Amino acid sequence: MARPVAVWINVFFRFFAAIAYFLLGYYIGFWSEFQLGMLMDMPTTFWLGILFMLYGLFRIWRAFLYVSETKDPDYGNYED
Repeated sequence: MARPVAVWINVFFRFFAAIAYFLLGYYIGFWSEFQLGMLMDMPTTFWLGILFMLYGLFRIWRAFLYVSETKDPDYGNYED
């Protein structure tokens, strides 16, 4: 069964948001000049960037799970 256009749009925005979080984390962690102090001898922006990058990877994983869920022939059908 072919997936509806709405599912493809949803998948696109899920991947777009995941990549945006990852790139934001990369920018914050490695390019940003903003100083928030130190934590465990590393700048806080580094840890914040790592957190955003991990969240972006988590969202990519969740997007892949969503795509695999839509392959189920009973997707979108609910029983009472």
